[in-house]
Amino acid sequence: MSGKDITDQPIYINGDILSDRTYSIVAIQKSDGSPMPSVQDDEYGNMPFYVSPYIKGLKPWQVNAHTMNGGHSEMVVDGVMYRIIDCDEITMFADRGIYLGINTGSFYNSDAFIFNEKTGELKSNPDFEGTSAVFDLPIDKALANPEKSQQYLDTLLNTDEVEDIDNVADVATGLEIYEDSEAGIIVRRFTTYEDYQNWMVQKLAETQKKVDIGEYSSASMELDRRDYENKLQEIKNGANLTMTEFEDGSYNVLLTYPETGASATPR
Repeated sequence: MSGKDITDQPIYINGDILSDRTYSIVAIQKSDGSPMPSVQDDEYGNMPFYVSPYIKGLKPWQVNAHTMNGGHSEMVVDGVMYRIIDCDEITMFADRGIYLGINTGSFYNSDAFIFNEKTGELKSNPDFEGTSAVFDLPIDKALANPEKSQQYLDTLLNTDEVEDIDNVADVATGLEIYEDSEAGIIVRRFTTYEDYQNWMVQKLAETQKKVDIGEYSSASMELDRRDYENKLQEIKNGANLTMTEFEDGSYNVLLTYPETGASATPR
């Protein structure tokens, strides 16, 4: 389902309501017929699922539920998990073709899918040791809006060359950056949810490239993602985040809370 102002629980970014949204409902159940754990069970959440739309022809680690301001809610009824996912309106991509993908984990996992960069097709990987499924969404191509979709992609990736991840620049608008080339450090201060979310999405996309060529493990990427999302939640709760990045790729993080003056240094 897609449309404008179709929920009584709108999504806000920097105080503005995101009104054009797409909603999908997915039912997840175990193949052996045993019930999915409910929120009251200790094992609830031990095996997370990532459900996301993907656009045919676009790299799934660049354009997904995370990057399209997505969210979800879920409930377990009679042993079946029902998840409602929402993201920015995607019917504008109807002429390209739209997938709905599901994989074990909390972000797109390249091991769970087979992505053909030449054809843009996405398929589940039968050798993946976990859940992996891809569905074609039957969206009327008459709803496509090529001009709007291209403008959306240009804004989303902040580049005129959507195909090249290396051209993606920092898209945060209010981000404070200090660089000392002699000392080999970059200091970034994030004060808004959107700033850090943009940095997180780009960082995960860069990490995914390393995973794809075997320079980084999927498990380590999942730990990184959880760490990023925890910090994102802290910023949402009013914290400022100052990150010092070093030449070797390591970094230190300081969280400060303007209202109380308290500070914390994670990790």
